[in-house]
Amino acid sequence: MNTQDVVVARPSGWLHGRLGTVVLWALLICTESAGQLFTKVAGNQLGQMDFNWQWLSEVARNPGILAAIASYIGAFFVWMLILRRSSLSLAFPLSSLVFVVVLLGSWLGLGEHISLLHWVGVAVIIGGIALLAEGEEN
Repeated sequence: MNTQDVVVARPSGWLHGRLGTVVLWALLICTESAGQLFTKVAGNQLGQMDFNWQWLSEVARNPGILAAIASYIGAFFVWMLILRRSSLSLAFPLSSLVFVVVLLGSWLGLGEHISLLHWVGVAVIIGGIALLAEGEEN
């Protein structure tokens, strides 16, 4: 058998196409952002960090902490899938969309005040992502 006769089977289906990539990115951004928001809420519920057995027990049983850990584990596996199909030099900067979603979640979900400077930062992040996307297409 010649090396020219070898056919490499590529995965098929929607998950391995463009739609799958979009779904993975949406899932990554949602899970990472949720993890941050869960951590914030849980941290507020737990109060001062005493680092004793009682406090650690409360941490281990806190639903927000457990949800945050689950979110981070899910995000890790989604990130692994994304990196299998994307270059790190593109994927890592694109993951900065998490900053935008966390800011929006903090504002809309937690009622935090967002300054004008923060909104300018969001615009810079989105502009940078647009430049990356344009550079990738060319």
